[in-house]
Amino acid sequence: MLWNFGIKDRPTFIKGIGAGGSIMGLKFNLLNSNQFYACSMDGTTTLQDFGGNTIRVFARIDCCNVWFCSLDVSASSRVLVTGDNMGHVILLNTDGKELWNLRLHKKKVTHVALNPCCDWLLATASVDQTVKLWDLRQVKGKDSFLYSLPHSQPVNAACFSPDGARLLTTDQRNEIRVYSASQWDRPVSVIPHPHRHFQHLTPIKATWHPRYNLIVVGRYPDPNFKSCVPYESRTVDVFDGNSGKLLCQLYDPESSGIVSLNEFNPMGDTLASAMGYHVLIWSQEEAGPKQNKSQ
Repeated sequence: MLWNFGIKDRPTFIKGIGAGGSIMGLKFNLLNSNQFYACSMDGTTTLQDFGGNTIRVFARIDCCNVWFCSLDVSASSRVLVTGDNMGHVILLNTDGKELWNLRLHKKKVTHVALNPCCDWLLATASVDQTVKLWDLRQVKGKDSFLYSLPHSQPVNAACFSPDGARLLTTDQRNEIRVYSASQWDRPVSVIPHPHRHFQHLTPIKATWHPRYNLIVVGRYPDPNFKSCVPYESRTVDVFDGNSGKLLCQLYDPESSGIVSLNEFNPMGDTLASAMGYHVLIWSQEEAGPKQNKSQ
């Protein structure tokens, strides 16, 4: 879906294949605003345009039991990385040439992230309960990582901060961790937060604000969580990236579902939250509990 939320207009929909075609990763092509990269449960990682045309197929798996779960692209170094549900990670250049294809994790690679300020640094997250950091220039196999960051639960995401100096991880239960480039192998903070995994829910992933040291993540209240209160709201929580302190919560009583994904615009003054079938748009134009919302 392509949606200009600044005007009251209907979104542009690109028809998919239906069941079995879930989009698992999506990135704009920063060199062409009419194009996007996508990886899917149909077993492909592709470059497409908003006219519904496939420009390039980077990777294809002709097996219904294997599919791609994650992708990232570096416009500056012209490379694309994609991971599948069997633990494989593929590195290609944006012309489509495969540079390597290796099994780097024991299980599904839920997230891949290229460092925005260091072209050769890659982070991968997996349900094998690890996050690993790699030097793209020296990857030879599963044991050639720079750092392995063990977690107590499967991991949904590992995201570099905009300055590339920190790494934010989200597990599948109740921990958000922040790592620093000064000591990648040990978290500088661990934030308790309820966001447990549920089979029919898009995995919840914490993300960074693009300009400030803020962390944003959807809350899935858990009665077994230590600080849970009765009838706790399904909010979007904003944390201080340094202290781990909860700064504020966004909530719209008319849209009380679970927010799985959040994404800021580049200026950081508008936030899109994905909640089930709905997309909520929050802006700074209104303060307090009432926020601009579109769905």
